[in-house]
Amino acid sequence: MSATSIDYDPVAEIYDLYVTAVDDVPFFLQEAQAAAGPVLELTAGTGRLSLPLIEAGVALTCVDVSPRMLEVLDRKLRQRGLRAELRCADICQLELPARFRLALLPFQSFMEITGEARQRQALAAVHRCLLPGGRFICTLHNPALRRRQVDGTLRLVGRFPHREGSLVVSGFETGGQPVVNRLQFFECFGADGSLRWKRLLPMRFELIERERFAAMARDAGFRVRDVHGHYDRSPFDPARSPFMIWVLEKKGSERGSRRPAIPHHTAVED
Repeated sequence: MSATSIDYDPVAEIYDLYVTAVDDVPFFLQEAQAAAGPVLELTAGTGRLSLPLIEAGVALTCVDVSPRMLEVLDRKLRQRGLRAELRCADICQLELPARFRLALLPFQSFMEITGEARQRQALAAVHRCLLPGGRFICTLHNPALRRRQVDGTLRLVGRFPHREGSLVVSGFETGGQPVVNRLQFFECFGADGSLRWKRLLPMRFELIERERFAAMARDAGFRVRDVHGHYDRSPFDPARSPFMIWVLEKKGSERGSRRPAIPHHTAVED
């Protein structure tokens, strides 16, 4: 069983057409540059975040469980003349030397690791990869807000240009206590409006409450430094914030380590 509950291989070649978010890139870029050392990106996929970080000079190791997503990323790197270490691996079973100053798990992908046992395995694996004092930034949806969309209603994600015409992406979700089951549909239409092909991507992810994630992180050996509610570093507000952006730190300190200060709004725990 892979770390996540979603097989992205069948949609690797069209993933970039419908996943175009960039609002988190400046936040992660600032964090990666402040780390001043090797950075580990988990669930790197096709490089939505990886490429801006590498282009900015970050020494990046990219991990994903999907071989085809990493093939797309590798092709982009070669086309741009960029370099990064790519690892096809399950986060829960990740074995890398403790050499990273920062680990990133963006785009709420930790939620795709369902079940507390595997979530704890993932946190422990990331902890092992970090230097003492290293940080782990893990983003989650705010379950109180995200759960409102889990109502069985078919919703349009968007219509996107495709070489054959246009790609229409939609989906609906059920469950949510705490696991959400989503069916995502991909329909490609030609210029004449005819349906060329259709794909279905079953997805599962878990809505993780704040208290439970904090407890798992502490048990794994992390100190909770901050919980932001958005990428502007605003404090997490359970009633309003769309995200929980966790800034965790591996306990201990590395002699001679220096990290440039980044303004944080909330000091959760010393």
